[in-house]
Amino acid sequence: MSIFYKSFINGLALLAFSVVCLGQQVGVVKTERNSPGGVVSFSETSKVTGISDAKHVDGYVKKYGSSLFTFPVGHNGVYRPFAAEVDGTTGAYFQGDPNTASLPSGAPFATTNKDDGVKTVGAKELWDIRGNKATKITLTWNAASEVNVLTEGALPTLSIVGWNASTSRWEKITSNVDQVSLFGAASSLTSGSITTTQTLVPDTYEAYTLAALKTASLPANYSGTFEVAGCTEITGWVWDSNYPNSTLAVELVEGNQVYATATANIYRADLKNSGVGTGNYGFTIGLPSSLLSDGLTHQLSVRVRSSNYILNGSPKTLACAFAGSFEKADCNDIQGWVWDKNSPDKAFTVELVENNVVHATTVSNLYRDDLKTAGIGTGNYGFKIVIPMSLRDGKAHQLSVRVKGIDYTLPGAGKTLTCSPPQYFGNFDTADCNGQITGWVWDKYAPNTALTVELYEGTIVYGTAVANIYREVVKNAGFGTGNYGFSIPMPVALKDNLPHQLSIRVRGASYILGGSPKTLTCSPNQFQGTLNTPDCNQIFGWVWDKNAPGSNLTVEIYEGTTVYGTAVANVYREDVKNA
Repeated sequence: MSIFYKSFINGLALLAFSVVCLGQQVGVVKTERNSPGGVVSFSETSKVTGISDAKHVDGYVKKYGSSLFTFPVGHNGVYRPFAAEVDGTTGAYFQGDPNTASLPSGAPFATTNKDDGVKTVGAKELWDIRGNKATKITLTWNAASEVNVLTEGALPTLSIVGWNASTSRWEKITSNVDQVSLFGAASSLTSGSITTTQTLVPDTYEAYTLAALKTASLPANYSGTFEVAGCTEITGWVWDSNYPNSTLAVELVEGNQVYATATANIYRADLKNSGVGTGNYGFTIGLPSSLLSDGLTHQLSVRVRSSNYILNGSPKTLACAFAGSFEKADCNDIQGWVWDKNSPDKAFTVELVENNVVHATTVSNLYRDDLKTAGIGTGNYGFKIVIPMSLRDGKAHQLSVRVKGIDYTLPGAGKTLTCSPPQYFGNFDTADCNGQITGWVWDKYAPNTALTVELYEGTIVYGTAVANIYREVVKNAGFGTGNYGFSIPMPVALKDNLPHQLSIRVRGASYILGGSPKTLTCSPNQFQGTLNTPDCNQIFGWVWDKNAPGSNLTVEIYEGTTVYGTAVANVYREDVKNA
């Protein structure tokens, strides 16, 4: 049963549906219409079925989400829906003559005040549609709308018009009769729908209704191609040459089943260069999970929404066989695996997501012997994601893993994880001008995570290192596994005879290691060396840095700007030692 509640906030009645199948609601749901006063809200995932003259919302409806939504509105026992796409659009239907209407706000709307190109404005009904985001708008009619009378039997002259409050007249809004109406059948003089060819901000007009034009609108003239059908994407292009600035919506279909929709508005230079309008007609459709993992062969086509036009290249055969699992989620890491049976050598990028927010990504290419043994390809399909700092905030997070660029969410999704904020311990131990910068650091609440540290002074970072070196003294002191030491070679930039105040911190955090800062003054390099007489068999010599005698220098054999070879100066020379 549909569930709804009503509350009043400063005189505004709000009517919200938590689940919605109005076909289960007996009769008509009424709300206050003034201003508007009552609003029935539908979430993006709401399903609306069973709507008719006897079952609809008599008042204002608001939709959330960006998918196409048919507003189940009516008035005085007449069901007359409209459709829009963008989030936050609100609207209601008013049955009656716009000339004598008292609502919506701004009424009445004289049908004799109209653009020159408008022959007759309908006097049977109007819609109040509100919103500040651009969307296409679709209006509907049935026999009671008397479209046959309005257009004198010439359906191609039908148009949507909007009342412009600043000019007090009805203005033509370029629109086309839908070949396939919102009701699912072909549009006719007795029933159908009509859609604007371009998007517009609903708030532009005070009211909308149907009208007949003096000259019929150009019919749609579609052309396009379904180019690629792959398990990673569906691509192609389509345009309407009679309305080149129109943005079309396309549907991925198999028989009567619509799997996905997309907007054909991606710029394609190849289209532009070949004379296809502006070139902004490309589309990419992400395959739904049902097609990605069922392993079945599908015959897929792409068509323009609200039309019978099937793109060239349809149908295409597609068989995808994705499989995987989101296996583990703890405050150290996320683990699982994914592969495509049809592309066993391909490694996919996976995303750790929460409500479409991507927290981290990685490539699923780790070898898993258990997968190989189970007959899953090469076994190189595992992944591990270190828990990102964004999730370590002490709050509960509902996590999923999906394949990037593909609408495939791994089974096992929806794991709840609550991770305490980091609690760091560590120390900046030594700083040697002729050796290394050393220390250790760990996170008590992520003992298996190797942290990255930064050697810095003010806003300058001189070097980084991963703190993953085993330190027995750290282990014996009770700090986890002890694998938290680090070593950073003394940067050459610090060998300038100037005093430096050096500190070490955990990268991406504000934690500064104990023992910071340390003051250090290092002499510049003082090189000495000799190139001994070369021959055709070898080139030899020696070189050292007097201020860093423990370092091994690399030398280059060169002529002009050409380097012929390199070598590490680490061969013992007794003559050099004795000198």
